[in-house]
Amino acid sequence: MTGGCHCGAVQITVPGPPAQILQCNCALCRKTGWIGGYWHPEQVELSAAADVLTAYVSGDRTVTVWHCKICGSTTHWTPRTAPPERMGVNMRIFDRIDWRHVPVQHVDGASL
Repeated sequence: MTGGCHCGAVQITVPGPPAQILQCNCALCRKTGWIGGYWHPEQVELSAAADVLTAYVSGDRTVTVWHCKICGSTTHWTPRTAPPERMGVNMRIFDRIDWRHVPVQHVDGASL
């Protein structure tokens, strides 16, 4: 499955749809439009020029959230103190038809 940011400068390929998708209502996820699919980092292939991505470290400092500098799309996150065997990819970068069958778990992150 391959997807990308709005302008196409960032492309991400994963082996296929995740087993489950998480949709959180915390401030970060709400404001970035994040709907997360998760893979081991070795399963995620990222294609982007070095100067195209910009990083934001979340308030709890567990992950680094990556955005395209050109179009502003939130594409993925990488762990900082979160478990290193999991990397998040924003499912919105993929065509919905590729993951419409995957169950979505709603997480009340705003209450945590």
